[in-house]
Amino acid sequence: MYENEKKDGYDGSYSEDGDFNVDKELGKIIKETNDSSVAASADLDIDDVPNPKNLAEAEDELKYLKNAFKNLKKEYEDSNSNYLKSLADLENFRKRMNREKEESLKYSNEKLLRDLLPVLDFLDLAIGHSAYYLEQDSSGNLKSFVDGVKLAYGEFVKILKNYGAEHIETAGKNFDANFHEAVEIVEHSGQPEGKIIEEKRKGYVFKERLLRPSMVSIAKSKN
Repeated sequence: MYENEKKDGYDGSYSEDGDFNVDKELGKIIKETNDSSVAASADLDIDDVPNPKNLAEAEDELKYLKNAFKNLKKEYEDSNSNYLKSLADLENFRKRMNREKEESLKYSNEKLLRDLLPVLDFLDLAIGHSAYYLEQDSSGNLKSFVDGVKLAYGEFVKILKNYGAEHIETAGKNFDANFHEAVEIVEHSGQPEGKIIEEKRKGYVFKERLLRPSMVSIAKSKN
């Protein structure tokens, strides 16, 4: 038996192919025992252990086999534990990769939408500053132009909303550092401290993720 195993590469604890050599590994545990008669057989393969000639030798060989079995059982438990750990690590890695892939797809348009916000700001400013000039225009031509800008602005906002980007409401809200950026503090405003008085630039969220904070002015109490 052992000669056949040697031909297959079982001449060490592991063969050249990485296979575990039971005979060699079983012998190692014998070196850890305190029994001198058993330890004398430590370097022998199982097939080379002589048949017992009397009861004492049979007891020694029984000790050898018990220790060999314990060693083999420990090797199995360690290998099985390592296998289960590797399997769990692989499964966790697979789940993490799937989550990252889903999140990447979910927020794939984030940069594009953020880059488009300044264009929306310009349209918003144009509409906001048109009121004074509309009063001065008697021909009505400017009103038609402003109405066209408003229509474009409305479509722009609708498209952003379809992609998951929405305006952060600030009217009547208290300052929230998670969504607002204070660019001005107004004292003696008559409003409670931290109350948003004016929105300087609109902020947006994209699928519950902050796309850009709202720039606001907030109230400060007299005290």
